[in-house]
Amino acid sequence: MRLSRRAFTLVELLVVIAIIATLVGLLLPAVQSAREAARRAQCTNNLKQTGLALQNYHEARRQLPEGWLADSTVVSGTAGVGWGWASRILPYVEEDATYKSIDIKTPIDPSSTVLGKVIPGFRCPSDGAAGSPTFNIGSEGGACDHKTPDANPSSPAVMVARTNYVGMFGTNDPEGQAFSGDGMFYANSRMPFRHVTDGLSKTIMVAERDSSIGGSLWIGMFQGKCEAIVRVVAEGDHPPNGSGDPANRHFEDVSSRHGGGANVVFADGHCDFIAESIATNVYQALCTRKGAD
Repeated sequence: MRLSRRAFTLVELLVVIAIIATLVGLLLPAVQSAREAARRAQCTNNLKQTGLALQNYHEARRQLPEGWLADSTVVSGTAGVGWGWASRILPYVEEDATYKSIDIKTPIDPSSTVLGKVIPGFRCPSDGAAGSPTFNIGSEGGACDHKTPDANPSSPAVMVARTNYVGMFGTNDPEGQAFSGDGMFYANSRMPFRHVTDGLSKTIMVAERDSSIGGSLWIGMFQGKCEAIVRVVAEGDHPPNGSGDPANRHFEDVSSRHGGGANVVFADGHCDFIAESIATNVYQALCTRKGAD
């Protein structure tokens, strides 16, 4: 007896392929959304650990670390040894070996290998430059532009590690008032919590910034480099992500790749997601130690 075997016709095969493609198209956004939710949760945890490290530092010294170590005789704050707040909390984020390789009393050395040390806890997994944890920092020169701070890379190349977490300078202009920020970190700040009269739970201590415009640094203020100060601190005069308008984004602002806002950690240690639609006056109040004037 002869058995006949019926195979798929071309039309049936195309229908099956179309159904599979449709299902994949329906599932992919859900998968991507789940992955981004996980990345955002990891970013929040990174900030939580950073906030805890800063609180432990304060517990030990009764003050926060300096925003960056600057030469007080230079009003601009763009001179000095430069080491920033994040470099001072390395022992509190299990980076003792890296901390011991730093000499806080000497200026940041362009040839030091510590410059390129990537600290996983200082990186947001959603960052646009996640595949490039180090970059050649832009030189000050004549081509320094806050819209494209790394467009004029250093020559010879100075490879530095990115961070996605910057201290809150406040609503002042860091370039013109480096030593008088109204936030938690400024040049030689050493801020004690008792000076935060607006309440620790209402004062942003550290905020997120992505790398779509330029790279930020955990090492601190790198003298002679483009946008040297705002590589380590954020200016809080504009809401996150330019209030949702890419044309209004500035390098010195708070920003993220999460969509709709950015993560922050407050001085009391709790984390929150600040919507880019927040009212400017409310946001500015959160960025200062005593509310907006």
